[in-house]
Amino acid sequence: MTASTRAHGWGIALATGVGFLSLALASEAQAAPTPGQKIRGRGGNFGIGLSLGDPMGASMKYFMAPNHSIQGDLGWAPLHHGHGRLGFDYLWHPGTFVSNSTIDLVPYLGLGIGMAFWAGYYHGYHGACGGYYDPGHPRYDECYDRRDYYYHRGGGGVAMLLRAPILGLGIHWKKAPLDTMFEGSWSPYLVLPHLPHGDFSFKIRYYF
Repeated sequence: MTASTRAHGWGIALATGVGFLSLALASEAQAAPTPGQKIRGRGGNFGIGLSLGDPMGASMKYFMAPNHSIQGDLGWAPLHHGHGRLGFDYLWHPGTFVSNSTIDLVPYLGLGIGMAFWAGYYHGYHGACGGYYDPGHPRYDECYDRRDYYYHRGGGGVAMLLRAPILGLGIHWKKAPLDTMFEGSWSPYLVLPHLPHGDFSFKIRYYF
């Protein structure tokens, strides 16, 4: 087993362990409030706003119940080869860890599925000439016939990706119909290119 494989395995194990710990610690916590429930006469259970990170773009969230919501994101995905990305997630909010006059601090777990899309893509390993075999390589003509078998220049296309587990920490603001979220997940492609990936984002949304 290589060092990178071991590190990958430890990363998955750590994420899973943190998820189970969150479940255990939240078992006695109160139900997670939605922004609409905490701000009488203002806000609601549907929020729309921005996501910064991976993805970077638009984000929405709808609370079906205090503990259950669905989330959608559309934007640029710099940690997934710079592709565009569309995704939908189910999120479970087990309880409120911290509550005061200003905020509710709400952790959550989830899983989701998405689609990456792109117009063109190069990938491959270093080969005999010590570089990637694209037409801009100074020794392209010499190296072409010795290119690595994994090298591929793709056109436009799509690829499915999985998000599991999703681990997040949300702040529900009591004096404005807003939430802010810090969220990360293991998000590999289900097909090539390059299966293993993760993501991390900061989100802010206004609730109607």
